[in-house]
Amino acid sequence: MRFRTKSAGALALMLIATLSGCGRRGDTAGTEEGAGEPVVSVRVRALEIRRFDDVVTGSGQWRSGGESLVAAPFAGVIEALELRAGDRVGAGQRVGLLVTRESWAALRGAELMMREARDAAGRDEARRALALTQRDLVRVPLTAPLDGVVLRRSAEPGAQVAEGAEIVAVAPWKTVVFEAHVPAALATRVRAGQPATVLESGAPPRAAVVQRILPAASEADQAALVWLSPRAAGPAPGLGRFASASIIVGAAHRSLGVPDSALVEDDLTGERRVAVVDREGRVSWTPVTLGAAADGWHELLRVDLAPGTRVVIEGQHGLPDRTRVKPLP
Repeated sequence: MRFRTKSAGALALMLIATLSGCGRRGDTAGTEEGAGEPVVSVRVRALEIRRFDDVVTGSGQWRSGGESLVAAPFAGVIEALELRAGDRVGAGQRVGLLVTRESWAALRGAELMMREARDAAGRDEARRALALTQRDLVRVPLTAPLDGVVLRRSAEPGAQVAEGAEIVAVAPWKTVVFEAHVPAALATRVRAGQPATVLESGAPPRAAVVQRILPAASEADQAALVWLSPRAAGPAPGLGRFASASIIVGAAHRSLGVPDSALVEDDLTGERRVAVVDREGRVSWTPVTLGAAADGWHELLRVDLAPGTRVVIEGQHGLPDRTRVKPLP
């Protein structure tokens, strides 16, 4: 009788364990597939049909096509020099002061006399001499010959210069151009007179116009040089600074666009990609070819995506392919 009781108890325990295990397996099977894998919160935005200009883009830098010199009209000493490279000047604007060597020497002598005076009479005589030399000081202003941008200054205040020596070099405003490197395959669409925009980091967009297309040095050249002239004077551009240019070569059109915030560039290949979110909430990294840009969006070319497709615009960097994501509101 005791044997049957123990056997019945053991059987009951085994039955409870079996039912308990079945319950746990049933719970796991009832959850959605992939439960337990990480879900990353991201921000998304849908692709849209937007308006884009027909443009050709190229990077480059500001440069000068010529220069005019402010030279010393006579041998003397530079008393003041007020402008530096990059400053804008107007025709006739004073850029500095030049004093004749004789006047400069007389002034320095009177100042030395003042320092070495030992009594009241000596100090009075030194003051009269200093006042006389200051009155008779031959001081000539140095002026810019035309409107432009200061390229360089070749001397500093206190320096002695010979007659005709260069003091300041000015690039005439009309010779300041943005030299854009345009892909050779697209340069055939560029014509003189086409409107353009120069985009420089830390500066507002600058309206420009195509001045000329320089002939290629050889057929093997990968880019053509296009000179863009600013439409208005405005603040002087930073000569030698790099920027990018967008040249309008055709009529505006409507096309599928992607937000710039969705684009990720491969550091090694330069390929642009976007993280597309599918119906299951998983991302798929998709290479894209870009066209024109406008208002923080880029035109999509040769890509099998439709308007309304969601792409990640925040949180996509370092996100592995096929990761499950949860769009934030």
